[in-house]
Amino acid sequence: MDNFKVMIFNAIVLIALGVYGYTLPPHSPTALIAPAIGLVLFILAFPIKKENHIAAHIGVGLTGLAFAAFTVTGIMRSNIYIIIMAVVTLFAFIFYITDFFRRKAERKKTV
Repeated sequence: MDNFKVMIFNAIVLIALGVYGYTLPPHSPTALIAPAIGLVLFILAFPIKKENHIAAHIGVGLTGLAFAAFTVTGIMRSNIYIIIMAVVTLFAFIFYITDFFRRKAERKKTV
């Protein structure tokens, strides 16, 4: 699976669960942080498809920060939707890191 597909999947989960969380009472505007992050990741996925390394680094950094924020917030609020977003974001982050090491090993073999 490609990085951009994982990023799009993560973005869709963040957007969907964030919007759903916003519709639940009480309507807190902070629930829209996850869809905003998801929208940024969705937009970054397309340059990543074209092997844009700067967009990839921004996306990985944002994913790591989002994972940390969702983990802390989900545990503090005991909110299952935020914890689901944290788990999906963690899997995406782990995928990006392992793919980076795989690509680095492939480049080392060709040199």
